Amino acid sequence: VMEFCSSRMAAAIVVVALIVYQINSPNAQTRLMRLASKSNFLGKDLQINLSKPSGTLMGKLVTNFMLKVNTPSIQDLIARLDLRPGDTAMELCFGPGSGLEELALYDGVSVLGVDISDAMHAKAAERVAEQIVEERIKLINASAHELPMVADGSVDKVVSMNCVYFWPSLPGTLAEIYRVMKPGGTLATGGKFGVVQDFDPEIFRNRDQDVFLRALEEAGFVDVRAQEVRLSTGCPGKNGKGGCPI
Repeated sequence: VMEFCSSRMAAAIVVVALIVYQINSPNAQTRLMRLASKSNFLGKDLQINLSKPSGTLMGKLVTNFMLKVNTPSIQDLIARLDLRPGDTAMELCFGPGSGLEELALYDGVSVLGVDISDAMHAKAAERVAEQIVEERIKLINASAHELPMVADGSVDKVVSMNCVYFWPSLPGTLAEIYRVMKPGGTLATGGKFGVVQDFDPEIFRNRDQDVFLRALEEAGFVDVRAQEVRLSTGCPGKNGKGGCPI
């Protein structure tokens, strides 16, 4: 289990943690990833929906998969952010909204959610409807590499799970994330780089963990660390405030 501390320096320094999640013995994940790696229409459609879930039958399958497999990982990742009252947290690629739901359990934290899928916006909006009305959560229909609606230096903590693969430009996206973060902020990302190696590179563009780590440093991020974390199928390694939902 990886621990990291936010920087206390006043300079424009951002702490980054890349956490590579592997869920132990997840039959659903194994079957679905095996199908996605196939070079046929079904495999291609599955990969497209993993990148941007739609309202189709395949999109709904992917959404249920995200809720089952990704929820423990995103809860664990959020628990590492050291969120405090007054913080603004931003989740990139929020999917069906389990991460937003978890972030909303932290008192005094304002939340921005960014995703490009209309289907995921609808799903997440149902999940956190009360917090949206209370203006504690704001959903933004945009891509991570283009966030003109988010002010410079306005976000304390950024979190993303299984998102980096789809960024059209690593340097451009990381520069945009860096721009919106406050000095001393924290970026935590989670991924399954080993799982997606055989996927279509036109969809899963960024599949190399080492390349990603170098890109973070080149973008100006400091204290960049990576750790593999193995979670049980039913419970986060560090229990999220939402408990063990599976």
